[in-house]
Amino acid sequence: MSGLIGRPPLSAMLADQLRARIREQEWASGDQIPTEADLCAEYEVSRSTVRQAIKVLEGQGLLVVRHGRGSFVSDSGSIHAGIQELTSITQTIAARGHEPGMDYRSKSHRPATAEEREQLGLQDGADVLAIQRAILADGATVAYSYDTVAGSVLPTKFDASELTGSVFAYLEQRTGLIAARAIAEVHAVESRSIGWGQDQDSKQLYVLLDQLHYDTRSRPFMRSRTYFVEGRFNFVVQRAR
Repeated sequence: MSGLIGRPPLSAMLADQLRARIREQEWASGDQIPTEADLCAEYEVSRSTVRQAIKVLEGQGLLVVRHGRGSFVSDSGSIHAGIQELTSITQTIAARGHEPGMDYRSKSHRPATAEEREQLGLQDGADVLAIQRAILADGATVAYSYDTVAGSVLPTKFDASELTGSVFAYLEQRTGLIAARAIAEVHAVESRSIGWGQDQDSKQLYVLLDQLHYDTRSRPFMRSRTYFVEGRFNFVVQRAR
């Protein structure tokens, strides 16, 4: 595979290549991408590698696989995410060809509550960073997130003004902490009090993703409650027999 040989995993690299081509609109919404055989020939990889890459993009909602017909680019007007994948929301938005943004409403240190100490495995007297932020795609709010980060994982000289984008990316760059997995609950919520700005005082339907995030050593470090605005952000679940 030109430019990819010897750089495993090949399926992930191929998925990145195809994702970039979709983002650059080489294929429009509804277009069929090249067949498995054509992709095998173009990238000099096996059919199993192509199938794995397509499965990744299908899980992210970028492709729709119609058995017996091929793989097609999904509707670019909506944002999709594979609910089974732990990827930052900004990465998902960018991968879908939209401009991600973050509007932090508040960032404050405070003592952890008893519930937070239990969830995050903190000692008495520990502190947390409480965050409220809106997540944007092309300037429009697609989700509101209420996050609680264990103070113990923040940099020694933490400056809240440095935190402007993805919490995952910030922690990885500043401390080396990597979000490895999460346990999530999904709920439908209808409320007037969750959003602010354009959604303030309006009754909205949200999909709540309530997650507890763990690092590579299986230590909980962050709880996030992210309210995705119904119709602006869609989740995709792969099901198979």
